[in-house]
Amino acid sequence: MPFVARSGGHGATEALAAAKNAIQIDFRAINHVRVSGDGKTARVGGGANVKQVVAGLSAAGKRTVTGICECVGVSAPILGGGHGWLQGQYGLAADQIVSARLVLPNGDAVTVSQESNPDLFWAIRGAGHNFGLVTEWEYRIYDVKNPKISYEIFVFSGDKLEALYELTNKMMKTQPPEVTHWGYIIKVAEIDPEHPIIWYAIIYDGPVDTAREYAKPLHEIGHIMVNAGEATLPELAALTFQSEDAAGCAYGKTSIRYPIGLKSYNTAALRQVYDDIDETFRQVPELAGSFFLLEGYSTQGVQAVDEASTAFPHRGDEILVTSYVQYTPNPDIDAVAQEYGSRLRKHLLEGSEDPQHLRAYVNYAHGTESLQEMYGWEEWRLEKLRRLKAQWDPENRMRYYAPIA
Repeated sequence: MPFVARSGGHGATEALAAAKNAIQIDFRAINHVRVSGDGKTARVGGGANVKQVVAGLSAAGKRTVTGICECVGVSAPILGGGHGWLQGQYGLAADQIVSARLVLPNGDAVTVSQESNPDLFWAIRGAGHNFGLVTEWEYRIYDVKNPKISYEIFVFSGDKLEALYELTNKMMKTQPPEVTHWGYIIKVAEIDPEHPIIWYAIIYDGPVDTAREYAKPLHEIGHIMVNAGEATLPELAALTFQSEDAAGCAYGKTSIRYPIGLKSYNTAALRQVYDDIDETFRQVPELAGSFFLLEGYSTQGVQAVDEASTAFPHRGDEILVTSYVQYTPNPDIDAVAQEYGSRLRKHLLEGSEDPQHLRAYVNYAHGTESLQEMYGWEEWRLEKLRRLKAQWDPENRMRYYAPIA
């Protein structure tokens, strides 16, 4: 029988709909977090979510690279690369894997690492949804540097978009590895009943004075409001709408995404995005609960890793952007919603440095992207993935999330 695995609940790719009369294997009870004696690694259950990993490590004075959305399982993001606020310092989530206990599609259990099944170890770090089910990770961890992380949250009106993202492009040139630029284009009627606002945060894992100095140029752009402080990771999850009871973890909604990786912001294209969002929210109010996510992570730790050493193909990108089209399930607007999300990405692709080659983060992929767009435009990557797929899953049982075959 067909089968799919669950460790969180954010999988939104169209390919999942192909799993008809399938068994769902729920990993969420395998959620342990056990720190090793030397404090350098932890054993993490394949069903643990972000909240559980952050809490388990924090209790031991440790941390590691995860996303910020608390209800997301850690396994699926790791398998697709795994972005996170600490990646500038330590690399992607996939870069933290020392080894993994993997149940293969035929039911065999194997250990994968640099020493054991190294080709399979390469594949699961970026294209892992196609190769097996992880019951446990051996994962690199780090000492907590700052019990609380500095933040400064700005709210701007839409007319400040060009000035804000031209400044962002400049700031990115000297962005420290401890910094994340995190933003939304979102409708907040209490702030502006007519138009979307730009919610923009500087997250800084460092001294408050240094953080404030870094964010100082943003104060020169007229803002509606600003909120600054320090917070733990769980507190920051709530502040950024990613806690388990916030919008990022809302269940029962139709949610679709259209990601694109970029080198820098084309403000003319971003203006097209903003205006399209503004107009669509007016014309299709059912979509007004959607948001547009702009993830400006530091990339030093990501780009320090040899791009050929893992299956993750997009190490050269500086920015991850995606529409997050979210609405109460309604078949009457499904086609409109999909065309809208695709259109927003098209604006950015046409204004990018390479409009012929979309780079789509596989963990956000809608499902209509090509293999090259998700897994890399270098032909050797796809050849290697196809060869490994034929070797480790010849019956193509793992085919319901961004399938290679």
